Amino acid sequence: MLNWGILGAGGIATVFCNAIRFSKTGQLIAIASRSLEKAKRLALDFSIPKCSSSYEDLLKDKEVQAVYISTIHPTHAEWAIKAAQAGKHILVEKPIAMNYFEARAMIDSARENDVFLMEAFMYRCHPQIRKMVELIQNGVIGKVQLIRSVFGYHAEFDPSSRVYSNKLGGGGILDVGCYPASFVRLVAGAAVGKSFLDPMQVKACGVVGPTGVDHYTAATLQFESDIIAEIITSIGCQLPVQATVYGADGMITVPNPWLPSTPCRFATKPLSLDTRFPSEMLLVEKYESGKIDEIIIEADRDLFTYEVDTVAAHISERQAPAMSWDDTLGNMRLLDRWRKEIGVMYQQDRRKYE
Repeated sequence: MLNWGILGAGGIATVFCNAIRFSKTGQLIAIASRSLEKAKRLALDFSIPKCSSSYEDLLKDKEVQAVYISTIHPTHAEWAIKAAQAGKHILVEKPIAMNYFEARAMIDSARENDVFLMEAFMYRCHPQIRKMVELIQNGVIGKVQLIRSVFGYHAEFDPSSRVYSNKLGGGGILDVGCYPASFVRLVAGAAVGKSFLDPMQVKACGVVGPTGVDHYTAATLQFESDIIAEIITSIGCQLPVQATVYGADGMITVPNPWLPSTPCRFATKPLSLDTRFPSEMLLVEKYESGKIDEIIIEADRDLFTYEVDTVAAHISERQAPAMSWDDTLGNMRLLDRWRKEIGVMYQQDRRKYE
């Protein structure tokens, strides 16, 4: 049983607290937050034995084997590197960092200190993604030609809020655009027999607001093997959840790509251990027949529980195939290129984009 600690006590930390209750591989023993009140509240709600207002104290705790970093992304690099130096295995919220250079420093630290590190793209750990990859690799829709992936929402403009503040790493690309980016790279890779693929070209346009962050933006990517992808994200425009793969003979639609089987995502208090997890569905349409097959993916855990168990299953390898280090670096490089295309820069971008 892996002993976990959490850095940060925001909304996503609550999700993690719930999810780990359904895990057979991990248990939560400590939480730290700059707000001791928030840490105490979660500790009380979820029977966490240790709570603190000091991230440093949690990292010094010898009983804690792995940490989940749920803080805002401008702080990820600092605390992931400190966690690695403390000998802790690490799961860090997406995006793993503000840019490629930070991500590479984090991975270098994990390698040097011989600890596990994974970027928390939880949807990559769910069985529906494995099934989608299998269908593509088996040629069910023929040669993959186009991919379209969308994730966005509308938040009222507040220049001091996390999503609109440049200092806090706001903007759609980093907040949720990282999901469509990672999806199309996964699909393009599956189409050519690889675990992921990086685009050869990136072209984008977008609307950047007065605080210097992207409000909504779209990018077109060209991959090898004549694969074209479109990725769209926003924080200022409500978008439908959408991920579709178009092949020469048919298409695969993923109706719920980002949050499958997730009662924990919407719970603010501990869920009953008798909670059932909803199944998911892939739609496969063949052009010739016009027939649409519904492929049901059964889930026996919450999405975030799959993520927790993925970490435990691959601790000895120090990285997981759901989101390998090279995959993370490729995704961060794409996000950097996307931001460069529309002119979004952060104070962490001390070096030029690659």
